[in-house]
Order: sequence, then structure tokens, then C-alpha cells
Amino acid sequence: MPSATDSVARVEGLSQEEFYRDFVTKCRPVVIQGLASGWRALEWGADSFRGPQFAAPLPVKRGDIAAGRRENVPLTDYAESLEAYEARVRAGERPDSPGYMHDVPLFQVFPSLRDDVAPFPLHLLPKWYWRSWSAYAQYFMGPTGSVTPLHFDTLLTHNLFFHLTGRKRFILIPAEQRALCYPYRWRWARFDPSAPDYDVFPRAADATPVSVVLEPGEILYMPPGTLHHVTNLSPSMSFNIDWHTADSALRGVASVGRGAPLMNGYYNLLCFLGVGLHVPAKYVLPLYRSYLSYVS
Repeated sequence: MPSATDSVARVEGLSQEEFYRDFVTKCRPVVIQGLASGWRALEWGADSFRGPQFAAPLPVKRGDIAAGRRENVPLTDYAESLEAYEARVRAGERPDSPGYMHDVPLFQVFPSLRDDVAPFPLHLLPKWYWRSWSAYAQYFMGPTGSVTPLHFDTLLTHNLFFHLTGRKRFILIPAEQRALCYPYRWRWARFDPSAPDYDVFPRAADATPVSVVLEPGEILYMPPGTLHHVTNLSPSMSFNIDWHTADSALRGVASVGRGAPLMNGYYNLLCFLGVGLHVPAKYVLPLYRSYLSYVS
């Protein structure tokens, strides 16, 4: 797989041809601007989720993100607790964190919210995903200081990350440098590029991390296997879509032979049936839905 560049380009809009030619096929990360500038979701706040229609409980992660400990909290309650937490921090207090709403299928639970991310840039995705794009979206909402440790997306998918509110910092490390980052449990890494300790992790001194801060309305593309460490620099909301091409799906299937969990092979094979063999999504998606809770 080609190396990622040593910097992350920022571009204003991208056609499908430009995106795939200049970034996807070359495994180059990029920040895309302008394609989400008119979204109502860029104005989301606690008030956006008040009312009984947002009372459905969603999983909130407590403590270490990699450990995956979850507690179900109604969205309206979580939004209010997040607002109250930030107010107390601004007042100089040190309250307990409300947790991090992480990898949540928001648009499936609350379908009306899809209207707030319209028009959606479908051309960035393979056509197989277009009709059901929102089924693959995973939502993130959390306070200042929320951290997702260094990891890569478990199915070795391409990743489009849509940033909505606040500021979020990504530290990216190319996929081929995974072994330098002291990996464990397949997709996680022990090395912390935000506070590097080269005495403990000497191999990591040869890694080439790149930092990029996302602003509202920006879209970050990450190639398959890109390691990323993510920090909320302010209270933030975002969502991402993990997706495959036929080539990346086949590499994902083969990753089982390199230590990936067996279930990864199953989910990647489902994706190949769609993007590679053109089996309609209506047959594949019901089998794939369980991945949306399996991913973390």
C-alpha cells in the first residue's frame, strides 16, 4: 500500500474523479472543505435534542474508550449533561465527565436528523452506498478533552469523517507504520503520539505522525489502516462513514490471515459482495447491521 503524505492537504470541494484519482487510489488523507457548508447540523447544540422525540437511550462510553464500557443514556439527558459539564469547567470546577457518545447510529434512531446534513455529498462514496448511506454513519458527541487512543478502523475501511461542531484534533500515522506503534488487540496501539515517550516506545521514534485540526463543516478522508489519535479541543459533534472499494474489501478479508478477528473477514466479505459483486444493499445490509455495534 502506498505511503501517506507527510502533510494533510486542504482542498475546497472535490469532484468524484478528483477525489478517487488524487487521494483514494494514492492512499492520501485530505481535508475537504465546502461540501457541508450549508448544513443545519453545523448549528447543533443541546437545544437541538430537547423534547420527548429525543428520549431514546443511546450508548455513552465511560472511562477508557478502548475498554468499551457503555451506559445507555437518553440523548436529551446526555446533551443537557454535556452543556452543564462545560459550564462548570468554564467556572473553574473539575466535575466528573459525562462520558463520550461514541460510534452511535444516530440517523437510524432519529431519521429526521438526516435533513440537517443535506445535501449530502454522495459522490464521495461508491455508488453502492448511496441509497442507504445513513445506515453506515456513526455519530460522536463528547466534552472538551475526550480522547480516542491511537487505533485504526478495524475492517481496514476507507473513512470519511464529517465534523459538525467544535474543534477536534487528529494525529495521523500511515498504515505501514503500525508495527512502530506497539499494536495490541488488532486495531489499538500503546504508543500515544500526543505525549510521546520514546524511552518506553523506542520504535515509535521512526513514525511520522501528522496533526490536523478539524473545524465545523470540514470532512477528513483517511485511507484504510491509517492510525489516528483523536482529541476534542472543545465540546464537539461529528459522524463518520466507514466504506469499502472492492480492493479494500478483499484486503480486509485477507487481514484475517494477519491477525484480524475472524468476524472481520465475515463483514469484509459482505462488503465485497456489494461493492465487488454488486449484490444489492437490501440483501447485504441486514447481515451487516450487527457490525455497527461490533465495531468498538
